[in-house]
Amino acid sequence: MKIGICGGIGSGKSVVSRILRLRGEAVYDCDLEAKRIMDSSEEVLDALTDRYGEAVCPRGGPICRPELAGRIFGSDEERIWLNGLVHRLVREDVECWYVAVKADGRDRCFVESAILASSGLAAMCDEVWLVTASDDVRVARVMQRDSLAEEAIRSRIRSQQEEARLLESAGIPIRIIDNTGSVSLLSRIQELIRTRSNEIITD
Repeated sequence: MKIGICGGIGSGKSVVSRILRLRGEAVYDCDLEAKRIMDSSEEVLDALTDRYGEAVCPRGGPICRPELAGRIFGSDEERIWLNGLVHRLVREDVECWYVAVKADGRDRCFVESAILASSGLAAMCDEVWLVTASDDVRVARVMQRDSLAEEAIRSRIRSQQEEARLLESAGIPIRIIDNTGSVSLLSRIQELIRTRSNEIITD
């Protein structure tokens, strides 16, 4: 059973993943693994060199990320091209990882991603745990963590609303984890693991 973990900035999805790891659960961190894949995949490195030249990626690497960001920033075409390449490789890597997890005798695993739906990963999951919190709580958390301006954070939250809509329309069972702070996060996670039903759990 593959369970996706999703949530916007400041929602606490990484905290949920950390708790699951402490419980001994298998968790795939898509952000971390995507960086590993980009740095080690010959397909990615060659594609970057061919498309952008050696200023972005000398043949065989390493990637100059500031240069790459300059090519991607503000260009939907370039962002879509890079995402299409990396997301496919991440999905393939998740499948290989899942085979290893099953071979280890585990009956479930977790895949954490902020873009679970748009990356195509949601379609590979049996259900999704959506971590939520009020906008004010999320803004306060990110301001404390990253020292970003309030309006920049709220703009980021608004930009992520399309991901939530895609997830809702994916036809996959969604379980809500309200991380506003009124309910123990650990208790909610234990409840979800215990029940493993298809109903949406809310407060």
